[in-house]
Amino acid sequence: MNYVVIFFLSLLLSLLMVPVVRRIAIKYGFVNKPKEDRWKNQPIALMGGIAIFLSFVVAALLMTELQKEIIVLLLGGLVIFILGFLDDIFGTYHVTKFTVQVAVALVLIGFGVVSKIMPYIWLDVFLTVFWIVGLTNALNLLDNMDGLSSGIAIISALGVFGLSLINGQIMPALMCIALIGGCLGFLRYNFNPARIFMGDCGSLFLGYTLASLVILGGWQHSSSIASTFFSPVLLLGVPIFDTTLVTILRLAHKKMPWHGGRDHCSHRLAKIFNGNEKYAVLLLYGVGILSSGLGIIVAMFGSLVSIIVTVCFFSGMTIFGMKLSKVECYQGNLDIISNQSSEPAKE
Repeated sequence: MNYVVIFFLSLLLSLLMVPVVRRIAIKYGFVNKPKEDRWKNQPIALMGGIAIFLSFVVAALLMTELQKEIIVLLLGGLVIFILGFLDDIFGTYHVTKFTVQVAVALVLIGFGVVSKIMPYIWLDVFLTVFWIVGLTNALNLLDNMDGLSSGIAIISALGVFGLSLINGQIMPALMCIALIGGCLGFLRYNFNPARIFMGDCGSLFLGYTLASLVILGGWQHSSSIASTFFSPVLLLGVPIFDTTLVTILRLAHKKMPWHGGRDHCSHRLAKIFNGNEKYAVLLLYGVGILSSGLGIIVAMFGSLVSIIVTVCFFSGMTIFGMKLSKVECYQGNLDIISNQSSEPAKE
């Protein structure tokens, strides 16, 4: 019963808050300004992440037990949210964002939120920092088309919810439900044609929260290599795939990976679909559902069959990535802007 209550509470809060946040953002000029390296060519209200963050936190505080790990996760989320909020308003240095994210990850580790799959603790510490910082930025990079980041966050959170239940972790499961409700309420206004964007305050927060919930949900060593290493990756397959592909291709074209550009999976798919954004986003939803579903299967069985399934999926995604890499995104107006200023180019 708690799952139902927490979902509808978070959903209702988000549905009520998003229009309010949108009006305030427009009134005070917090809008996405069109740039050559952005996909949208018209101003759209920012700060939708405020509604996601508040609906999640309120629902989590009211419906979950305030265990030590839950408190530190929420406090870390607050820091990441503020970091994104400041970035939306003023822009921040890449080094500053990276430093704050690493510091938050280390604090989480200090309070016991750490993976437990490596033979040495220092390897677990390194893996946890890499996982949290990497996923925090992966969701941020994925937020480049109407409804994409929020929809994928819902799909991934459902997968993490399943992982938490499999491992008997009730509190992370409840928090996943709260996150799903908040994102679903926001998606109502963010799906194409979007009336509001979540901004960095939303995308950074989503990435951090999902990464942390995977660890709390039971990322521990098991007898199966596939279950230990591949299940979490599959649960967040789309943002990991997109960030990996973009990073490789940008480096191959001598571009900086952290600068904004219209060369993500969604942009390439939109070109394949003759500019139809909805088809591109829905296809990536489908990939996310398949990836998360396989992640649950791997976590449940952890057998030779799971290894075979995982290898087949990764092989298929490699072929998919090779196909997308042939879509030209580095000529004319679609080229990545070489941003020499201190303010990072947002996706």
